[in-house]
Amino acid sequence: MTEISQSATAPSAWHNWVREWAVGWPIVLASFVGIGLCLSPLPYYATITISPELGKVFGWDRVTTTSAFIFMTAGVLVGAPLAGSLTDKYGARRVLIPAIIMLGLGTAALGLTNENPLVFYTIFYLAAVFGSGTLPLTWSKAIVNNFDKSRGLALGLALTGTGVFGFLAPPFIRSVIDVMDWRMAYFVVGSLPLLLSLPLAFWLFRDKKEEAAIAARETSNKNSKNWIVPIIMIIGVWALIAGSLEAVGVVWAAVLMTVFLLGFIAFETIREKPGDASPLPGLTLKQTVRDYRFWVILVSFLLLGACVSGIIINVINILLDKGYSPQLASSGFAGLGLIGFSVVVGRLLGGLVVDYVWAPLVAFIFMGVPAIGCWILMQDMSQGYNSLAIILVGVAAGVEFDLMAFLVSRYLGMKAYGRIYSFVYAAFGIGSGTAGAIFNAIKGDAPNYNSVLTYSMIGFILGATILLTLGRYRNFEEEVPLP
Repeated sequence: MTEISQSATAPSAWHNWVREWAVGWPIVLASFVGIGLCLSPLPYYATITISPELGKVFGWDRVTTTSAFIFMTAGVLVGAPLAGSLTDKYGARRVLIPAIIMLGLGTAALGLTNENPLVFYTIFYLAAVFGSGTLPLTWSKAIVNNFDKSRGLALGLALTGTGVFGFLAPPFIRSVIDVMDWRMAYFVVGSLPLLLSLPLAFWLFRDKKEEAAIAARETSNKNSKNWIVPIIMIIGVWALIAGSLEAVGVVWAAVLMTVFLLGFIAFETIREKPGDASPLPGLTLKQTVRDYRFWVILVSFLLLGACVSGIIINVINILLDKGYSPQLASSGFAGLGLIGFSVVVGRLLGGLVVDYVWAPLVAFIFMGVPAIGCWILMQDMSQGYNSLAIILVGVAAGVEFDLMAFLVSRYLGMKAYGRIYSFVYAAFGIGSGTAGAIFNAIKGDAPNYNSVLTYSMIGFILGATILLTLGRYRNFEEEVPLP
């Protein structure tokens, strides 16, 4: 078997495939709905669609409205590693259920915003902190833990939830705004995880392998002092970002968050104890930070997250500047809704292909092609070409989470999966959450986004290329890593 071909050839492969799905289909179904209504797409697509209304009502410019995603990123920066650590200790299901409730309430609370943007930012930040447990890091852990032969397909199917929501949500939210108002749109969107994700997480989402591993590990987490540091971090990061936005602008806010993430990784690595290690195969956190593959994955997804999300957050603005109406710019056949459709395609196609083809090569192709989409958006072309460009970016957005979970599990293993994935996702979040505002800050008073689209072309190519250095997959069942 070559490195490029990863197909299973053993006679029992089909039986293993059937057995995985017979046991794991409830996890995939619950994850499909839960990921579709998690922190990543829920307030994200809602705010992209609603932000022009906020500009009209409160007089906010594009930098002001897209700066909300910086606070979302800051919330993920704090919340995702905490959720990852809690997931490794207590299991994904125990983290998911309260996080779903907090996300629903937090998203609905965005409808209470007034003319002070700091109120909007603070609600967004708290929703992200306490809703980070709904991110794919929790849902995907059960999938990669229960699927091996069809891991990519299972991840792809579950992660298509974000694409389905992204396709249906913009025109739906636009219709709620047109019939009622933008406040009611936030209330309606916030109710969705409470009505749909929560029951499925409660009844269908059970990972018996994880439950057995947790039961076999004796840990005591009853010390209330464990919560002192997280509370200080939540308050401190909010104050840091709010102050830095006012004092030094969006670019330096992104730099500060990156420095914070590196410090957080160092802190978690230093305080990792031998008793914290899961019996599942893979690297500990200390071993992970000494492995170059971790840093390649982290840097790549920071770059790719910035390029993809910077375009998605501003796709309505890009199309409005090209003369589109708000309805057409939000539509599912020519505007933002196309992102959701192409995300589904990327999720399914990418998830299926990585089961048979070397994942870094898949990433190089899927994440490099959107550079063509950037070039198209820079030209004065027809609606059809603009739609093609949006689809190319959406396919890249679709394959990102598949690849993130797949690469972490194949190269770094399951022993500290929650924390490792959370750090990679936090880096991705820094790129994706700050790019929207940075795009608008760089654009300034220019009539179009051509300058930042040029930077995105470079970022797509660079981020996709460095993943080719990851080498062969690791076999943690046979490999004995260095202490």
